[in-house]
Amino acid sequence: MNNQKPAEINKSKTKSKLSTSDLFFLSFGGQAPFISLLTFGTVMISLVGTQGAFAMLIATAVVALNGIVVNRLSSRFKRGGGYYTYAYYALTERLGTSTGWVYLAYALSYGGTLLAGGAYVLYSILRMLPFTPAMLLNQWLLALVVSGLASALVIAGVKASAKYAMIMSTAEMIALIALSVFFLRDSGWHFYNPFTVNLSPSLFEAVVFGLGIPTGYGSIAPLGYDASSKSIGKVAVAVVFYGGLLASFFFYSLGALNFTGNLVQYLLSDFGIVGAIILGFIALNDGTLGGMSYILANSRTLKAMSEDKVFPSILAKDVRGKPLFAEILIAGIFTSAVVALTNFMGLYGVFVILGGLAGIFNLFIHSSADLSLVRITVKRAKKHWWELSIGILATLVSTAVLIYSFTGFSPIMMNIFLGWIVLGFFYLEIKEMLSSSSTED
Repeated sequence: MNNQKPAEINKSKTKSKLSTSDLFFLSFGGQAPFISLLTFGTVMISLVGTQGAFAMLIATAVVALNGIVVNRLSSRFKRGGGYYTYAYYALTERLGTSTGWVYLAYALSYGGTLLAGGAYVLYSILRMLPFTPAMLLNQWLLALVVSGLASALVIAGVKASAKYAMIMSTAEMIALIALSVFFLRDSGWHFYNPFTVNLSPSLFEAVVFGLGIPTGYGSIAPLGYDASSKSIGKVAVAVVFYGGLLASFFFYSLGALNFTGNLVQYLLSDFGIVGAIILGFIALNDGTLGGMSYILANSRTLKAMSEDKVFPSILAKDVRGKPLFAEILIAGIFTSAVVALTNFMGLYGVFVILGGLAGIFNLFIHSSADLSLVRITVKRAKKHWWELSIGILATLVSTAVLIYSFTGFSPIMMNIFLGWIVLGFFYLEIKEMLSSSSTED
């Protein structure tokens, strides 16, 4: 365990800028609920059909456990950096650095999924409109537009991002509840028992994709530079239950219709051109919102790691009260990665690949956070028995789902996951060797 005590690093260098409500809407926006339900949800339904609501409830329970862990850890660490900081000070510097390295890939894959998903829905809508210019049907161009908007909002400032999140998140909540009620009405108000003993063999794979829907706190945990740790802790739990239960209601209403197809095509066929334009606007803003939240989170993680000399110190430098150089670099990586991948495999292929990677990386970083809580509380187990129990349970659940789901993912996903970890190992080893050589000289 790092020799510094949590109390020694619980000092935020910048004044808190974000309120609890700001964080809630940023976190809910980080879920990008509309796009998540259309993208992750389409894959979930293709895997388990009408068991989607049950899979979503399991995913919500898993995410809620980790949300409680983040709640407890954020109360101890007021410094920004989120999962990197938790592991760095609770476990070891090396494990902390590895966790930060994996988080950079997690935020890129999750945020990239939302950006690609938003662009894909927009593309699907534009394709069915008779007056769409041919140029706007270039998938890479739509990926560039959505990624560029998200990047611009981040660079405009965290308060501007939060205000945008508040407006668009509120609109999405209303839209999703209205759609769920609409589906139930179409089913003839068919209410059913979502729990079943005949479980699909793909249930756990569907759960891993479902983890990406209510995991909005993953985008606010690193924002200790911009908000109070108390607010981060509150929102980490609240947003999981709100987003998870809203998603479960959405899947339940689809189950009432016995729906097992493509959600995007279904919505477009039901609402016509006017509805398509409205859905296209929501998709554009939702993809932008989700990508924006994770660009913010990744830039703060990069800032914390740069403060500890893992990356060049210039990336930790504040310009007008924010890590501008880190934001520009991360925004550039997000935009380049999403546009380049779209050019090679199309928008649908991008969000399927990145969505699976987001689920795997998600379980890895949260397993690290769970172990961090266990490590902190185990020495005073009698006093912190409740937190210790939550940490152990969350560790077991996250690790079990991670291992069990390995067999369900394609070799390319597993190779990328393992390759990223190996690449991080080599980077750290080379950096340490260069540092040792410099010291000797």
